[in-house]
Amino acid sequence: MKLHGSSPLLSCGVAMVLLAGCAQQPPAKTSTTPTVDSASALQISPLDEPRVITTEHQIVTGPNPPQRGIVDPDVYDQELIPVEVLRTGRYQLVTMLAPMGQRHLLEQIVNVRIPPSLSTTVGDGIRYTLKNTGYTLCPATRDHEEWLYSRQLPAAHYHLGPMTLREALQVLAGDAWELEEDPVRRQVCYEQRDLRTVKTTTVVPERSHE
Repeated sequence: MKLHGSSPLLSCGVAMVLLAGCAQQPPAKTSTTPTVDSASALQISPLDEPRVITTEHQIVTGPNPPQRGIVDPDVYDQELIPVEVLRTGRYQLVTMLAPMGQRHLLEQIVNVRIPPSLSTTVGDGIRYTLKNTGYTLCPATRDHEEWLYSRQLPAAHYHLGPMTLREALQVLAGDAWELEEDPVRRQVCYEQRDLRTVKTTTVVPERSHE
């Protein structure tokens, strides 16, 4: 049997089958994951450190540089202590605790009356105020202490009080002086208040000579 007449038709059928098979085949997936060589060293670039600019100021202080301290008394540092009282009458109760002026001698109440006929200095007024208080005035060992003690006592300071001994001693010296206490020797001294001066340096560029 001769099939020469059907050869073109057979060839077309085979070609269509092949094209259909190619169209149904899914495309191959391509991987985009980068390959890492395990033998290669891991390099970490250091972060840039922040730049610190320091500005210096020259400060000149007095004999006692000022220092910050805790505010005293601290209400949160004190525990509630029951107050013991003693009945001295039908309607009268007296506390059994020592008064503040007995526990802290600088807090005792004084009433100073210096005779106006007495010509006194500031040192004499301080010593007169300290009578029977348990404290004495420290001797003047420096020039500024001797200068303070030798000043004439102002007329406004002949009558002081009633006020605490601490406040009276501060008033007698004035606001230019600080009151210092030696609780062991029970002495009071005075020191000039610190004067802080900040020095600033200004750099002026030189002018170019034409």
